[in-house]
Amino acid sequence: SFCREGCFSPISPEDCPLVQSFMCHNRMFILDGHVQLKTGLQTQERHLFLFTDLLVVAKSKSHSHFKLKCQARLCETWTAFCTEEVCEGSTDPERSFVLGWPTTNCVVNFRSAEQKETWLSFLQSRIREEKEKDYPKSIPLKIIAKDVGTCAYSKTLAVTNVDTANDVILMALQQLGITGSEKDYKLWVISGREDAPYPLIGHEHPFGIKMSHIRDAMPHGSKPCACPRQLQGSFLTEQLPQELQCQFVLKPSRRAEGQQLGDLSQKSFKRKRSIINWAFWRGPGTHLDNAPLSSTSAAPGKLFGLLLTAICEDDNLPKPLL
Repeated sequence: SFCREGCFSPISPEDCPLVQSFMCHNRMFILDGHVQLKTGLQTQERHLFLFTDLLVVAKSKSHSHFKLKCQARLCETWTAFCTEEVCEGSTDPERSFVLGWPTTNCVVNFRSAEQKETWLSFLQSRIREEKEKDYPKSIPLKIIAKDVGTCAYSKTLAVTNVDTANDVILMALQQLGITGSEKDYKLWVISGREDAPYPLIGHEHPFGIKMSHIRDAMPHGSKPCACPRQLQGSFLTEQLPQELQCQFVLKPSRRAEGQQLGDLSQKSFKRKRSIINWAFWRGPGTHLDNAPLSSTSAAPGKLFGLLLTAICEDDNLPKPLL
């Protein structure tokens, strides 16, 4: 259930310090609303603020005070409807859709179908307009093919800002001379922002993911709207600090299904992620809303020092944890 605030709370931007902090001569405030963000088993109450070029996610502290949780450039944001791939349990398709930005996918749930349609319309329109302003609109993207054939391959593709992960998979397969469809393979992202590689569902934009890393490598004063002409040269190569690098790995989905990504990861993922997997899956913010992981925790894939398979019956976590 939603808290006392409605989706379209009568919050004037002039009365909200958070909104004021983002306002500038080339940015206008458009819309705000209270929503639920769902990822895996997590549900978080959040407030969204939509600007002409930014989406700001905040946590409500009072009627006019909000704590910033994250911000996303609209040119690097996407929408989709694969809610079952992102969160456990059923969601009402009339009131929800998938909203994502680099390294995050979540289901955003509204109070009504009308509010959902309003937000979806505004978001899609603004995302489209911001993508039209992108420069460059195409970048070289290196794809590493792993467990495809007898050795590792890599191909550099020209990827545009509207190509989805599935589009990139098909391009890579064609360049590599491999028969198959996007259903047979997954595109994984190895990001310095994350503890482990993670698979893309298929609707995300690899261009936006790569460019977000490149833009974050720009001088602080240029964030979040770096000068387009600066985003060239060495910034389009791998000459970035380790924590800002981003690689894309193509893997057969049958091997990626519930298995490790070679020697690159100790986490396992499934297309239909189980409750066990979701207990360790990163949500649309920090894990469990900033709850730190114990420094004495066992290796990934274990709970209280035991393998998950040893303590979880029928793919369910122990009842005390649930």
